[in-house]
Amino acid sequence: MANWKKSIPDGTRDILFKDCADKVRIQETLKKVYIKRGFSEIITPTLEFYDVFDGEKAGIEQEKMYKLLDNKGRIMVLRPDITTPVARLAATKLRESYYPLKLCYSQNVFRTNEDLNAKRNEFTQSGIEIIGCSGLRADIEVITTAIRALLEVGIDNFKVELGQIEFYKGIIEDLNLAEEEKEEIREFIENKNFGSLKDFLFSSQDSIDKESIAVLNNLPALFGSMDVLKKAENMTSNKRSLKALRDLEHIYGMLKAVGLDKYVSLDLGMVHHIDYYSGLIFRVYIEGIGENVLYGGRYDGLVNNFGLDVPATGFAINVDKICEVLKGQQVEFTASISPDYIIHCSGNMLGKADSLMERIIEKGFKCEISLFDDREDTVSYGLKRKIGRILIIEENGEIYEHNQREKTLREFSLPEVKL
Repeated sequence: MANWKKSIPDGTRDILFKDCADKVRIQETLKKVYIKRGFSEIITPTLEFYDVFDGEKAGIEQEKMYKLLDNKGRIMVLRPDITTPVARLAATKLRESYYPLKLCYSQNVFRTNEDLNAKRNEFTQSGIEIIGCSGLRADIEVITTAIRALLEVGIDNFKVELGQIEFYKGIIEDLNLAEEEKEEIREFIENKNFGSLKDFLFSSQDSIDKESIAVLNNLPALFGSMDVLKKAENMTSNKRSLKALRDLEHIYGMLKAVGLDKYVSLDLGMVHHIDYYSGLIFRVYIEGIGENVLYGGRYDGLVNNFGLDVPATGFAINVDKICEVLKGQQVEFTASISPDYIIHCSGNMLGKADSLMERIIEKGFKCEISLFDDREDTVSYGLKRKIGRILIIEENGEIYEHNQREKTLREFSLPEVKL
């Protein structure tokens, strides 16, 4: 039997030092954006009952969940996303709360990926949810917050692709096709598989009217600037679809009014998770990155899975992807993880060293006391950790700063720190 004690599971990773500090800073920066915009932070359990994610509108395939049994034989899962637990929370502990509920979070999620393709089985999601508001202003707030959050962490070369699942639902709802056939069409459109879509629609032309065939054939190509809306409007007379287009036009107009329209494009062929989403859907792509780093939209039916019929909208950011992007762009998000000072002293000078360290820390610097008895060991350690200033407390209580280049000591003096 193989021994895995020195290994970690596929799709997971250890995060060390600078990368760890950067990730924490990014999470804190995102959270500050949310809280300043009126969102309240929540934390849900890492373990949930499988039943929480079992339903038509769950959005996560059960094959992607990590499952285990509790001591009573009940099926548990490692949390595969945050939105569904938030819906559970809203319908139970927050059922009698005020509306709209504005909630935010930053937690790890767990999903199995047989073919990883650079994806991880454990990653961090940071995001927001607005519960109990059906108007477009909630959708606009979600998109605006997403854009502001990305800008705040130092990313500006991105596009928010807006879609509207109701446009597709309006076209597909009355077609004389089996559900399996409708799902085939959806997959062709979602994957922008023009050839297979055209062949399928051609073979089904006895069951589908010409207008619907024309719209569906063109749907994968309906992406880009706002001109797409007018083009789509000329293709259909379906009232449900036309309302979806008007909603998108209004959302774009509001984003333009606040100066964020340059980050926005359209994609009416965005038709993923049609049972989960119920209106606006969007993804964010960063220039040079093949997969989205943020996704969201309206999911009005999800909370009702838990017995409370209220609308909802939100988004989730893949924090690990953001970290990779910033690292690739050589953005220095965390200045340094090394202390500014290290203090060396003998055992009977630890009291003075601790007092000095506290005064240095009070002034906003990072400082540590050396754990070495030998001065040269402290100097060597300080250099390896790239600690800027090495302080030596002599037996008479005098404090000196070690000058590595000249191999000398000079009297320590720093105006900000009272000795």
